[in-house]
Amino acid sequence: MSDARAGAAPRAGAEGVASEPAALRAALIGLTIAILTLFMLLPLIVVFWQALSKGYGAYFAAFADPDAQAAIALTLAVAAVAVTANVAFGIVAAWAIGKFEFVGKNLLITLIDLPLSVSPVVAGLVYVL
Repeated sequence: MSDARAGAAPRAGAEGVASEPAALRAALIGLTIAILTLFMLLPLIVVFWQALSKGYGAYFAAFADPDAQAAIALTLAVAAVAVTANVAFGIVAAWAIGKFEFVGKNLLITLIDLPLSVSPVVAGLVYVL
């Protein structure tokens, strides 16, 4: 019985799976990294540019404002609670989805995947409605 009939994957040739020239692969990988870096760094640079546009003194003076301190404290508290809840729910959900078959499994998977496929603003509006 041949490998193909036995269900085994066909063997790759001497060149491997990718048959493009190494220079093309390197150029495409470099271009991809450059674009991703641009999309990740450009917004961050703009935020800091705007924040520091009036100088370092105005930037650090904003931290002395009681409203800013309250906002920072609230953000840190909510982030701590959200991360803890997400870790706990994520571990339990992953274990249940991977280990068991149960009624509502597809609904649970859909609810987990929903924020990845729909804008968080739209998803929040759907939950509110």
